[in-house]
Amino acid sequence: MKIASVSIIPYLCCGWLLLALPFLAYGESLTYREVEGASIVTHILAVTTATPGYRVELASSRAGGGTVRQTFLTAADRSTLSWTFSDPERQMEWSAELRADAVILSGLTGSRKVDKKFKVGDLPWNQLFQMGLEPFAISASRGLKFCSIGTQGPGEMKMGKFTVSRQGGEKIKSRGKEIAAMRLRVSLSGLLSIFWHGDYWYRQSDGRFLRFRGKNRPGGPVAVSELVEEQGDGAE
Repeated sequence: MKIASVSIIPYLCCGWLLLALPFLAYGESLTYREVEGASIVTHILAVTTATPGYRVELASSRAGGGTVRQTFLTAADRSTLSWTFSDPERQMEWSAELRADAVILSGLTGSRKVDKKFKVGDLPWNQLFQMGLEPFAISASRGLKFCSIGTQGPGEMKMGKFTVSRQGGEKIKSRGKEIAAMRLRVSLSGLLSIFWHGDYWYRQSDGRFLRFRGKNRPGGPVAVSELVEEQGDGAE
């Protein structure tokens, strides 16, 4: 097993392919539509309570392509405890688990065995950070750092370190309504912040993730992901 510390090698994706609102609805279904140039991806999340926090099932389907499936088990503060990743088109089948101060990643990429251990110390592991940042969005904290495993690009199968900064409140249009939102900027930590950042908007009333805007890869078009449907007790 390879042992590595948290790196800040850049990998780019808006986080889909990468929950303490204490009263999150018992069961919710959320649908996001992501447009990146001519590519359209639909992300559907099913969120339920599961000891000690929440279980999230994510299916990401590209128009005219396959479906990437992920599952997340989180703590009550939305930090990730375990994660599975399945991309049949790219022949990737991974699973990862937090054990003490390390994240253990195993599985297969094609016929190549994956077996890695990332030392993270006390840095939160936030694999689905669109939803994982919801508590921070409505808190009084000004900044946050976390780590996440890359699923594509230069950071594939590497643990990257990210920094979150609060950009302030804004009014945005979401599903035809004007919504008070908090904009957060997520970037690679340290000097690598010049290589990637993305902006994330969260509903101020409850912290719901509403929109992402940024580049998924170097030289690629700007990607925009937006909430198009929410069902369940927490829907507005």
